[in-house]
Amino acid sequence: METITQKVYDHMKSLSDQNGFAPTVRQTADQLNLKVHEVESAISKMQQLGKVVVTEIPAKSIIEFVD
Repeated sequence: METITQKVYDHMKSLSDQNGFAPTVRQTADQLNLKVHEVESAISKMQQLGKVVVTEIPAKSIIEFVD
């Protein structure tokens, strides 16, 4: 994975393991000093690589880690 994608994955996975759910895109961007579109792009790449499954429901998305 690319550096930003790996950084986003590691951060979100760690918080998901600790809290039982992944942080929001905005929270992740703020915590990693990234732009929202960079986090969204990283999540899209993680989906393509089969690392996460994103379920879209009205007003929120659920990110589940595959591994």
